[in-house]
Amino acid sequence: MNGPDTGAGSPRLFAVAADSEELLTALLYAHLDRIRAGRSLPSLARYCHDAATGTAGTHRVAFAVASYAELAQQLQAVCAGESERVPAEVAARRPRLVFVFAGQGAQWYGMGRELLAAEPVFRQTLHQCDAFVREFARFSAVEQLGLPEETARLGELDVLQPTMVSLQIALTALWRSWGVTPDAVVGHSMGEIAAAHTAGALTLRDAMMIACRRSALLRRIAGKGALAVTELPPAEARAVAEASGGTISVAGENSPRSTVLAGDARSLAELVGELERRDVYCRVIKGTVASHSHYVEELREDLRTALQSLHPTATDVPMYSTVTAEPVPGTGLGPAYWMRNLREPVRLAAATQNLAAAGHEVFVEVSAHPVLLSPLRQTLEHGERPGWLLPSGRRREEHRSMLSSLGALYACGREPDWAVLYPGGPAASLTPYQAAVIEAARRPRPVPTAALA
Repeated sequence: MNGPDTGAGSPRLFAVAADSEELLTALLYAHLDRIRAGRSLPSLARYCHDAATGTAGTHRVAFAVASYAELAQQLQAVCAGESERVPAEVAARRPRLVFVFAGQGAQWYGMGRELLAAEPVFRQTLHQCDAFVREFARFSAVEQLGLPEETARLGELDVLQPTMVSLQIALTALWRSWGVTPDAVVGHSMGEIAAAHTAGALTLRDAMMIACRRSALLRRIAGKGALAVTELPPAEARAVAEASGGTISVAGENSPRSTVLAGDARSLAELVGELERRDVYCRVIKGTVASHSHYVEELREDLRTALQSLHPTATDVPMYSTVTAEPVPGTGLGPAYWMRNLREPVRLAAATQNLAAAGHEVFVEVSAHPVLLSPLRQTLEHGERPGWLLPSGRRREEHRSMLSSLGALYACGREPDWAVLYPGGPAASLTPYQAAVIEAARRPRPVPTAALA
């Protein structure tokens, strides 16, 4: 194969659509033939731009590629029926989309660097968050993300949490710049801060103030308790808590098969041993404090004082609270709510059930690496609800994972802003061969039987 971009480079989103499966298959074969011929190929970015903007319909295929060689391999797999597809009826009805903001646990050293280098919107928004981190916490989140692991302070709670909230807000800004906006938001523990900002209830300054001052107070209870994640169903977890005589409490119900327990180190260690003997998964979460338990009660008055200047407003997008599991009015997100957010159990499972019942089917986790997709899937499957679950980032694959999820959202009926994804104006004049590709999409041609099986 000759021409530009034959080697691996920055990932791009290849996306095509048609009004029928037969037309789509013909179009895919035409692209495959064109790439295999290798004559007069433009840059990969130009080719993907022209492919995406030159077709329309509910029968859709999209995937991230970094070279023409990879594009040819992906096209061949789709044509052979070897790739999983979103049914066309999903794109036709465009199901509702939820942004799910994770709490702690998604962090990894090196996170954010790829998007900082590649995406101006992400970079600009992260620096805007960083200005408030400097004001409220006297450190730079952007600087921390660039430091070597041995010198970074991301293992410290009051550094990690403002940095993670900043990343979530920057990821949301990037999604929105690509034309992806949520129909509802939900947050897990710390994730409710970015969720409230995305919903329109908190200004950026107020959101970063909560992240910085809340995490600074949490340092005071470090070592006084711990959290453990288990595969106990919620009812069994509550029974364990009741039998403990108050030494253990339920801190979160993530799914019908996943719960979080809070307690003192000795009680949790004994519980881990007991559950291991029963072949039930349970592990103590390192680097956390016993939030969502009685251990945070001593912070109540200080948190109220620290957040007394908050001015929450009505939401532009519904926010489902993981304190109440119901939509929460933005004006109710004052200091008292954030104490409840810190003290009461995280009701992610119930909030997910209510989101699904309201017709939401597509869930995009907004985090540096997916940690909630599994409990979300478990909850939807338990309720026999349809769902498409997508990450906003993965370790070492930040840009590609976002583009892959954008492709899945396109297949689910969302319409990306191609001008933002591929700046450079309208498609160039078509060569005779390129014109034949477009004509192939308009006129069905014989398709190998195996491709339609």
